[in-house]
Amino acid sequence: MNLANLFKRKPEKKDEPGAQDPNEMPEPNDLAGYIRRGWAFHSRGQHDQAEADFHQAIKLAPNSIDANYVLGLVYKAQGKKEQAIRSFKTVVNLIEADQLEDKIRAEMLRRLATGHVNELSVGDWNLEKEIWQRVE
Repeated sequence: MNLANLFKRKPEKKDEPGAQDPNEMPEPNDLAGYIRRGWAFHSRGQHDQAEADFHQAIKLAPNSIDANYVLGLVYKAQGKKEQAIRSFKTVVNLIEADQLEDKIRAEMLRRLATGHVNELSVGDWNLEKEIWQRVE
């Protein structure tokens, strides 16, 4: 059994409690609103709409690590490999430029973004050296 399949998020169904139809959400006017609606579109597999919302979020806040990261996820879901790699590299660059105060979250997101870049580039997350440390 592939453990990754256990954690794949299934698109929300319209009748699920808490599932908000992004088409019924108010038009966003701030970063959080575009990210919230973009996630709602993405979770339903409406990647073109999600991409548009995440682009709007990045227009409002080009240094938003969250907006750049989820745009990378959308590109990856769409099969837009080069754009996804570019978005994930932007996340790594923003983190390395100290754009995130929470250092634990920053390290986690840096590893995730690096893993996505590696997977898209060479087919393997290739994070063993960063995650596993040999004790001698």
